[in-house]
Amino acid sequence: MRRLLLAVTLVLAGCSGSSGSEPGAQAAGYCAFGKTSSLFLIDQTTPYDDTDRSVISESIGTVVDQLGAGDRIVLATIGEHYTQSARLINACKPGCPDGQGALDSMMGGCSSMKALADERQFMGSLAQTLRPAVEGSSSADHSAIMSTIAQWTQAPPGDQPFTHVYIFSDMLENSQAVPWTEFRSMAPDAALKVAEKFNYLPAVRGADVRIVGFGRSHNPGRPPLDPELDARLREFWAEYFREGGASVTFEGAIRN
Repeated sequence: MRRLLLAVTLVLAGCSGSSGSEPGAQAAGYCAFGKTSSLFLIDQTTPYDDTDRSVISESIGTVVDQLGAGDRIVLATIGEHYTQSARLINACKPGCPDGQGALDSMMGGCSSMKALADERQFMGSLAQTLRPAVEGSSSADHSAIMSTIAQWTQAPPGDQPFTHVYIFSDMLENSQAVPWTEFRSMAPDAALKVAEKFNYLPAVRGADVRIVGFGRSHNPGRPPLDPELDARLREFWAEYFREGGASVTFEGAIRN
């Protein structure tokens, strides 16, 4: 139900003025209650089609739906260079910890009524912040995927390691360090050595890493990757995250 609410709010946000503010001003105090921290990276270097927008909306809706009280969510973009990665969201979901009674609230603890009001504001601000990210993308000359992943996971907000990492991207690296003309034919071990050389390995030990949006090429119409290239890229990214301390899954969308 909440995923439906988020989707509806995303549509309605297009009909009203956006505050442009990052959700979290009222939610910051709830972070102490959280148990998880999630990073969601959105690759904006390839123009989206309806399939992409549907996958992004469904996946983000699922992730937000699963947040518990105080759980942190960070949403950022992947651009042409890691310095161009924009933080869209860094907030903790409002809510009171399990087991708190009415007396706790009266004695200055977490107010369930205030938390509910803050949650509504959090969801509304979240939707307004997400709408431009879902709608906007462009054809870029470069796509700095490895370095952006490394930047966010090596220095997570609040020094709180991410327990979940979600990435919407075709995972077709095309950076200054590893141009696509080389990456597409590079052996996984060779690409991994480049990542190690430039300190592009992720810090994701024990995290749940899930990738959506993989499997489509840069060619007109975005046809599927040929099987050999698909397998080689999957092998590289699996090893890349394994070196960082996590396993990875490739999925059509985040649905659970």
